[in-house]
Amino acid sequence: MKPVIALCDANSFYCSCEQIFNPSLLNKALGVLSNNDGCIVARTPQLKALGVAMGTPAFKVREQVARGEIILRSSNYALYGDMSSRFMSVLEQFTPTLEVYSIDEAFADLGGFPPEQLASIGLEMKERVFRWTGLPIGVGISTTKTLAKLANYAAKKYPATGGSVDLTNPERQKRLMDIMPVGEVWGVGRRIGRKLEAHGIHTAGQLANSNRQWIKKQFSVVLERTVCELQGESCLPWEEGGVVNKHQILCSRSFGKRVTTKQELHAALACYISRACEKLRNQKQFAREAIVFIRTDSFKETLSQTSRSVRLLAPAPTSETSVWLRQLPAALDAMFCEGYEYKKAGFMLMDLCKVQGFQGDLLNTDALPENRPMMSVLDAINRRYGRQTLRPASVGFEQQNWHMNQQILSPGYTTNWQHIMSVKS
Repeated sequence: MKPVIALCDANSFYCSCEQIFNPSLLNKALGVLSNNDGCIVARTPQLKALGVAMGTPAFKVREQVARGEIILRSSNYALYGDMSSRFMSVLEQFTPTLEVYSIDEAFADLGGFPPEQLASIGLEMKERVFRWTGLPIGVGISTTKTLAKLANYAAKKYPATGGSVDLTNPERQKRLMDIMPVGEVWGVGRRIGRKLEAHGIHTAGQLANSNRQWIKKQFSVVLERTVCELQGESCLPWEEGGVVNKHQILCSRSFGKRVTTKQELHAALACYISRACEKLRNQKQFAREAIVFIRTDSFKETLSQTSRSVRLLAPAPTSETSVWLRQLPAALDAMFCEGYEYKKAGFMLMDLCKVQGFQGDLLNTDALPENRPMMSVLDAINRRYGRQTLRPASVGFEQQNWHMNQQILSPGYTTNWQHIMSVKS
């Protein structure tokens, strides 16, 4: 029996989160900006209709913003993360098997539902998410993850579907794939799409009918799996536990202003180390090594340029923040050079492993994973009272130059007690 998979994807997620708590933004040309208010990374349909492309620098639409034609907001990651959790909790009411693929989409196993009820189940998922969270979503249902992505594409593109498409029928799959551009297939993208078109493959249907061995030879085994999925053969297994665990964890930011002192770099990197280790513990994983780096602004050719990194090792796999913080001063001494204006820094955890099934050394107990209860207590307090309620003293307590620019940041409607909306009669 073939599996039945639903892909639930929120529409213009960042923008939708902003509109839920500020209805005056509805039906407006709204864009959400990247770190330091640099580029547009989320757009409403109205903004897309003005021809504003993804990644457009904010300064290029400055005049339209001044005229009121376009509205911009800084990225409010705390709000988006909380709304994502609410979104996923609603989906979990429909199935015990849920794979969170990204902040705004998830795969849900609907194998237990009768085939004739799938379309109505998709509509119920869409309506309940909107009723309980305010988020508009599209639901695509089919027998593989790639086909579910295709169904989701149709649910969003064609309003007559009502936002939910059941694509389990092979004939319906063929009809959609025959009119769908190959560049819209999950995993194809712009560059591979152009190469496929050069070989006469312009639609998803033509890709599905391609010879698998030829695709593997000309492109990759990854694209061969895509062809298999389009043909109804499931090649992408469910991630264990329904959560996609990363093989690396990177916490990196561009600074709001250029940094010139070692003390400021130390505070910024201490903050990034703390955040990366928190993510690691949320994944219930440990790390054996890490990389810390600092770099100048490569776009400012008139300034002196440098980019340096240092590899850090843990005596045993760990999720402890302090293990990496103790190595930070020596790493900074090796990287920092006077006279440079630093624009970016980052910390990456690598060589991750899980606690379960860890192969240790029986003769060396020091090489076993380390996770002291103190970290669990710290995480619990921060979950209850807000991130950074407890943090390493080396992060500091005052606003510093390395913090991101967020000049048009919306309130933390669901994450900050001071920003909770009040209703007046």
